[in-house]
This record gives sequence, C-alpha cells and structure tokens, in this order.
Amino acid sequence: MNPRLFVALALGGLLACHGVPTGPSSARGLTLSLGLSAAQLQRGELDTIAVTITNTNRYSVSLSAGGCPLLFYVTDARGATVVPSGGGWFCIAIVNQITLSPGAHQTQSFVWDTQSFDPGPYAVHGTVVAEGVDLATPSAAVQLH
Repeated sequence: MNPRLFVALALGGLLACHGVPTGPSSARGLTLSLGLSAAQLQRGELDTIAVTITNTNRYSVSLSAGGCPLLFYVTDARGATVVPSGGGWFCIAIVNQITLSPGAHQTQSFVWDTQSFDPGPYAVHGTVVAEGVDLATPSAAVQLH
C-alpha cells in the first residue's frame, strides 16, 4: 500500500471518531437507533446503551468507517458532553468495513458507569460516522437519583 494513502486513511479514521457529529437518524436507507437498559438510575448503577444501525434498503450496503463507527455520548443538564470526558472519543486509526445485507443490523453495546456523576438529568444519544453517512439518534432522557 502506498504510504501516503495509508496515512490519509489512518488520519481520516482517527478524525472520524473525534467530536460529536450531528445529523438525522436515517439517510440513504440506513436507520440509527438507541436502546437503554434504564432511564431511571440510582447513582452508581450501570446503564447499558445499545446503538444499532439497520439497513432498510432492498440491497446490501457496504460502508468504510473509522476504528469506532458506532458511538454514544452523554450530556448533562447544561448540554455539556460528560461522556466521553473531554467531549470526543479517540479511536484507533484503522478502517473498518461495515456490510449490511437487506434488513440486517449491527449493534454496538456500551456500559455507562454512573458512579462519578451527580444526581440529575442527563441525555444520551448514539452516532455513526462512515463513508458518506453521518447519523445521530434523538436524545433519550436519563435521570440519576
């Protein structure tokens, strides 16, 4: 592989995972959805968050994506991103190929440890950033008690 091409792909993969992308929850026949194990939690409880991309097309779809195409974010009542701390994920600089046959889906599950968070309202949303696709789920409310 050409070294310049490799560096360009690696940097693209790394940058694709940094920051909070905004976009619709569906485009190009792909739909992004979010699932939470609980919307009411006691501080210190774990919340499992599932981010799922589904191909609603009648044909297969292949996407090139960075090292972590499916991610989640948590914001506090002020709208500040608290997960990941610092506001953006850093992913390994590789290129993944996501191939979804018609009707197929891919889910990435995450565990949010709420131990270090103050009680109060939070919002969770999922994202996917891949070749020509920038989707974000609507936010789901989570209340820590």
